Amino acid sequence: MLTVWERPKRWSGYVLGVDTAEGLGHGDYSCVQVIDVKEAEQVAIWHGRIPPDELAHEVYSIGIWYGNALCCVESNNHGLTTITQLRQLGYPNLFRKRSLNSETNRMSQEFGWKTTRTSKPLMIDDLGMALKNSELLLHCKDTMAELRTFVRNDRGSMSGSPYDDRVMSLALANQMRKYAFVPEYVQTVDDSWSWNWWRRQVPTGVPDADTIGLNTMRGTP
Repeated sequence: MLTVWERPKRWSGYVLGVDTAEGLGHGDYSCVQVIDVKEAEQVAIWHGRIPPDELAHEVYSIGIWYGNALCCVESNNHGLTTITQLRQLGYPNLFRKRSLNSETNRMSQEFGWKTTRTSKPLMIDDLGMALKNSELLLHCKDTMAELRTFVRNDRGSMSGSPYDDRVMSLALANQMRKYAFVPEYVQTVDDSWSWNWWRRQVPTGVPDADTIGLNTMRGTP
């Protein structure tokens, strides 16, 4: 089920965080969080039980609607199925990490966000700081409720009760705020007939007629 607080705006940038589940009727939920990067505001959320391959179609539609938003899918377990399906659908703006193999001198890439014992505390701490500093504006009451139950135990493990899919997808979307304006991920915006477009049509480098020394020649031929 998709809930929208703000429809896409032409001049805004958006990011998606996607937490996937198996899609069983009695299992965990899948969740897609959409954040307006410029306003740092939660603008939409999709939440429900759906197979990971079908989830990719929902993610594709939402991402395209929000201007080819930078999309990050948690790549653990069922997330790989969602990522594979999104690539087959031709989604244009999937988050990926590139690394250089020092032995083969070849560049490899990994799509999505791999949640590990190292990366999970990182993104949860970043989300916590963003919320503490009022950097994110949330509208979803269910997301806020999950945040209140999300805890870290004595062994360092973190989870929510009974679910934490909204928290994890929000943390992923928050991470994407760091990359939304990196050149590789920036989407070109068609600003035809706008003020900036007209300004670019004006020739540059043409001196004014009153420029001092315009017709002055120095040196000898």
